[in-house]
Amino acid sequence: MAKSADPSLTNVFRSIGREQPEPAATVVKGNVPQWLKGSFLRNGPGLFEVGSDSYNHVFDGLALLHRFDILDGIITYQSKFLQSDVYKKNMATNRIVCSEFGTLAHPDPCKNIFQWFFSYFVPPLLEDNCNISWIQLGDEYYVCTESTNIRKADPKDLETGKRDDYQNYIAVNTATSHPHKLEDGSVINIGSSFGMRANYNIIRFPPANKGEEALKNASIDGSIPIRYRLYPSYYHSFAITQNYVIFLEQPLYLNVMKLATAKFMGNTLQNTLEYHPQCPAIFHIIEQESGKPIDVKFFSSAFFCFHHINAYEHDGHIVLDVCAHNDIEIIESMSFSHLKKTTSGHIPIEVRRFVFPLAMNKDAPIGSNLVSLKNTDATAVKMPDHSIHVTGEKMAEKGVELPVINYGLYNGKMYRYCYGVSDTADSLIKIDLLERTYREWKDPQFHPSEPVFAPKPGAVEEDDGVILANMLSLYENVSSYLLILDGRSFEEIARAEISVPLTFGMHGIWIKDLKS
Repeated sequence: MAKSADPSLTNVFRSIGREQPEPAATVVKGNVPQWLKGSFLRNGPGLFEVGSDSYNHVFDGLALLHRFDILDGIITYQSKFLQSDVYKKNMATNRIVCSEFGTLAHPDPCKNIFQWFFSYFVPPLLEDNCNISWIQLGDEYYVCTESTNIRKADPKDLETGKRDDYQNYIAVNTATSHPHKLEDGSVINIGSSFGMRANYNIIRFPPANKGEEALKNASIDGSIPIRYRLYPSYYHSFAITQNYVIFLEQPLYLNVMKLATAKFMGNTLQNTLEYHPQCPAIFHIIEQESGKPIDVKFFSSAFFCFHHINAYEHDGHIVLDVCAHNDIEIIESMSFSHLKKTTSGHIPIEVRRFVFPLAMNKDAPIGSNLVSLKNTDATAVKMPDHSIHVTGEKMAEKGVELPVINYGLYNGKMYRYCYGVSDTADSLIKIDLLERTYREWKDPQFHPSEPVFAPKPGAVEEDDGVILANMLSLYENVSSYLLILDGRSFEEIARAEISVPLTFGMHGIWIKDLKS
């Protein structure tokens, strides 16, 4: 195919306005491992224009669900728009009538004048455009965003199921789109509750019996008071170990008063966020069993984090790895007004390791470093007020976003490898956290999306498996493809070229042996 005149990141996020409802054949080049059998599911924004209206931010597009089915070396691809209430309302009016993160909607033309007037005094909270990730609760699969609304979705044919809401079961106003699954089948998440009793809440979904509603027995296992009641911290993810939950209260705050008047003042959700670099970040460590935070709070200099990589306990310490940003440039850079001006996706990111001592000597002198682990430069210094100030260690020369690990075997446990998209956004990275080294894979003029690790059945080594990632063309008329890399060598072993347009996806999951 002929290339468009200029490569552009906007082509990666282009509004294709179509789906591939029936599985389409791909052209496979290379050798797909025979053991690789299952479905690679992705979720992300897939439509950025409705009628003559356009969304302003990458986070806003209407959800498009993707499935790559892999069996006996044959790979097919299909996609369907999530039939959310948001999607249906927008399609019915042929305009954007539901606000998203960076886009303030028009009033719904179906409302009368009184409904129009009062709608300006309702905060523009996110509804059910669940365009971030897939999650499994019990034997059911859902797609979600950062609201309390989730949508059931069938991983076999991508059909949209019923809408549900955490608020029907527990008192929370937000929830992350990155819950964690425990070994007993329970799922843990974190959600905020606003109001007079403003808290960050630990949410637990116990294992559901087959056919039982996954949300039915949801509970709040513990709460942390929000430091500034009218300024709750924004967060996208958190980390767990085998015994603890680690929550980062970072200095990117949601101004509740701005939120309450957002529609009236013409502000989007993005406009209600305020970054305060003079405020410290606070790490809260909560016992999983009791739901209570430990007595010590750990403070660090301000930074911003979308994604936690992993955490684990070792010799009386908790080790936490995060993708650290020195400011919130990454949020601003994902607006279309910015993307149209650049072909580079470079954002300064650092894989940063923090270490938190759990068994501390109360008689340790002020100014002493309480970290006794070897092979780390991370510190935890006792301050005059007996708080602990932590500094992180840079783990690799290349930064990573959209990080993944061998989740099923190593989440919450000591691990060595992580994978992700590089800080230049044009390559995939494998980081060896033991050796502090990295490997890089890139294909010029293609933009990688978040990788997913698929472990080889029966594998003993942590990185014995493959990496799956969508490679998206920077040119409008060049086909994208599914890339398969060897998890150990980080070299290409196969690719599946796709004849239909492929759009950016936020997050994905690998489901082994999902029967069609």
